[in-house]
Amino acid sequence: MVPRPLVLVLSVLSLVALRAGAQTTPRGISLAQARAAAVRVGPEVLLAEQREAVSRAQVEVAGTLANPTLTLQSARLTARLSAGVSVPVPLFGQRSTAVAASRADAEAVRLDTTVLRVEARWSATRAWLDLWEAQERARTTELAAGEADRLASIAQERFAAGSAPRLDAVRTSADRARARAEAQAAGVSVAAAAARLASWLGATEGPALRAEGAPDLGPLPSPERAREQVIARHPALARDRAQGAAAAARVRAEQRQRWPVVSAQLTVNQGDPTLPGTDVIGGLSFEAPVLNQRGGAIDRARAEQTLAETTTDVEGRRLSAELDDAFAQARAAELRARALGAEVLPALEEARRMTEEGYRDGHVDLLRVLESQRAALEGRTAYVEARAAWQRARADVERALGDTDGEAARAP
Repeated sequence: MVPRPLVLVLSVLSLVALRAGAQTTPRGISLAQARAAAVRVGPEVLLAEQREAVSRAQVEVAGTLANPTLTLQSARLTARLSAGVSVPVPLFGQRSTAVAASRADAEAVRLDTTVLRVEARWSATRAWLDLWEAQERARTTELAAGEADRLASIAQERFAAGSAPRLDAVRTSADRARARAEAQAAGVSVAAAAARLASWLGATEGPALRAEGAPDLGPLPSPERAREQVIARHPALARDRAQGAAAAARVRAEQRQRWPVVSAQLTVNQGDPTLPGTDVIGGLSFEAPVLNQRGGAIDRARAEQTLAETTTDVEGRRLSAELDDAFAQARAAELRARALGAEVLPALEEARRMTEEGYRDGHVDLLRVLESQRAALEGRTAYVEARAAWQRARADVERALGDTDGEAARAP
């Protein structure tokens, strides 16, 4: 009978092991979930939202009025108390143009956040596809390792029965070791891909991620519709146009700053023995724009406006070229993936089974079996690569379209 203290210790150790296993179990995440999380809580998106908050606060800063200046004085021979107040009043639109420029800047920053959401969605998509591809590679190499084990067992059985030379047993043993090493290396690459995906989702703590489900971003949209959407709706072009409008607003604000700010002044003198009573003095003061007419600031704002307009034109051409390239890459990858999955891979699998059965029966030599196994493994790997490349190119089309929800990039 097992002593009670030993039973207690074993129970505690089992509980700890179960909890540790639960903590290390990978957390499954689908492609749709990864894309949604990247748009919502991706690190770059969160930083962009903070920049939005800063830009919105800047609007209030631009509209803040200057505080009045209060002056208190006393004299020995005249007024015992002299109190004055001066209030700067931007009568010529300095405040309104500054507020308009800040609001235009805030709008450009908001649209830049939309651009970063597109980039975050694209980056998370590619990282998820990398993880899915690594998992599929690990699965195919593990399958190949199992086939190598089976072939080594067959070779050993035939050698023991005297129907095959010892060379076959040695050769299949080496091939089994190679296949097992490739499977182990593929398993390590899965962890690396999971870490890269976690960084794009801001999930660097907790259990490792595991790609769940098959990748499918849907069919391609029509090229004509896609080109229209790029010019009309792409967030990057909308941001560039907003930056151009903001630069033009800053030009107007800088030009308005050349006008003087009028300060209303009021002074009250009390207790002056030379006067019959309290004296009240009112007046205005303003800066004379003689030495500084803000020429440099205006020229800089105009140069920023020109830069923003040029950037919009260059960005439009770049996006159109990227869209054409992504369409071509997606079509080519789709054709290759479909051909490999429908024709090439089934034929290679059938050839592998036939040669393995032939070797078991003594009708096929070992080299042909090893060749067919290697060809089947390469075919599986090529099919996985082609599927991943197809979906990556599809994601590139979505990125070139500037789509943040995936709906506009789908075929009508």
